[in-house]
Amino acid sequence: MSFAIYRTAKLKSFGEIGGSLSHTYRTRPTPNADESRIHLNEHSLETYNSCFAAIKNSIPEKRRKNAVLCIEHLITTSPDWNGWGTEKEKEFFKKSLEFLNKKYGKENVIACSIHRDETTPHLIVYVVPIDEKGGLNAKKWLGGRAKLSQTQTDFANEVKNLGLERGLENS
Repeated sequence: MSFAIYRTAKLKSFGEIGGSLSHTYRTRPTPNADESRIHLNEHSLETYNSCFAAIKNSIPEKRRKNAVLCIEHLITTSPDWNGWGTEKEKEFFKKSLEFLNKKYGKENVIACSIHRDETTPHLIVYVVPIDEKGGLNAKKWLGGRAKLSQTQTDFANEVKNLGLERGLENS
């Protein structure tokens, strides 16, 4: 059985956002990417600059100094999953994005990219965590270890019909 993989990273500065986007859009050397397959990557926003601007424009002017500005999600499966290169792959990425839209609200999901130029295809999604009061609030969705673990379980349940299961909890 193959595993559903769901990871998050808190981006707390525009420098961290820029660094992440540089990797996502391949504007800096990416040794683990196969340059001959970069054309297979897909982006909801075409360029680094358009994505950076969309994220920046979604972040409120008033915020705490240490606020999480953006949450980067990395979603993939085990490399040996039998769905890569099939209709299952499309369904996996579609369900993954739907899961995030439902969890955070579509208005907070700013951009997504599919990388097919690395060993295992994966989805990268940028979310600006705006709560119902209009403020940045990553803790509402990420919480602590227990909440993230539950989110990983919920995500695995969303894609289990594709032959994926949750990895070991607390591992």
